[in-house]
Amino acid sequence: MPDMRWILLLEAAAITAAIDNAHKLRTRFTFLQPTNENVLSILFRCDDLHPLPENGVKFNHRSVGITRPMLCNGADESHDVFPLCSGYPDQLPRSSTHTSDNVACSSINYKGWRILRFQKRVGSGNQCYKRVQNAMYNWDFVSRDGKKSIGILSPKKPVHLANVKQTQSTTVPRKGLLGTFSEIPLFKPLFVVNPIHAVYEMRDCRRTIPNNIVSSASYATLDGHLLAGEERVSVILRGNDAVDVEIVSFSRSAPSINGRIVWPFIGRMQKQFFLKEMEHLSRIATCK
Repeated sequence: MPDMRWILLLEAAAITAAIDNAHKLRTRFTFLQPTNENVLSILFRCDDLHPLPENGVKFNHRSVGITRPMLCNGADESHDVFPLCSGYPDQLPRSSTHTSDNVACSSINYKGWRILRFQKRVGSGNQCYKRVQNAMYNWDFVSRDGKKSIGILSPKKPVHLANVKQTQSTTVPRKGLLGTFSEIPLFKPLFVVNPIHAVYEMRDCRRTIPNNIVSSASYATLDGHLLAGEERVSVILRGNDAVDVEIVSFSRSAPSINGRIVWPFIGRMQKQFFLKEMEHLSRIATCK
């Protein structure tokens, strides 16, 4: 699909979005460069954010926690070398392609979900593992590639708005409301900013993969997002001291008209986003 047709689709979605109530949390289109400092005012389209709306903020699908890592029943249980997802109890496909940066990429469609998976060995040792773990929990990265930029924005002060259920294996996430963004190069850069919310954190678990230490974190999409789904990032400290990172994404169209219009055309953008996120975590792992 030519770039101009994609831009026109987004512009049509932007016009529709502008009709909605100004303070409603939703995907926003803006010429203002999104930052950690202004992401809340962009998402709510409001400069006065006191108090923030604590009611009516909810996820836009009923499968929140679909990426939650499954626990082993015993040390001898056969598991994938990466954590299994509660929403996909079987092993995800092993067949994959590799990028020039040695990232293994795979995808599958399952019960209406597009499942993307990215894996990479990023270093070795406990310090490397802890650096990636901390960056993962912070949900904060910005990457620029030519005229385009993408990333995840995290307000300086955590804002927890959505009701998230925890389990014995997970804890309340360090972060709450977040925003993903992507830049569309026009005569003036246009930014698409989407509302998401952290779901869970799992710290230093030894029951996910036998003889390994695993930490995971996830976020899911909120009402008003053009997509519906959840992303999980996991960092694994192997028994041989190697450190691996995995990103898993479950996504599908949001139930809105705009979501259904955009969905067929975003596959390539999703892959670029997750590869840039992996690149960011790889730099953190090696202190670059």
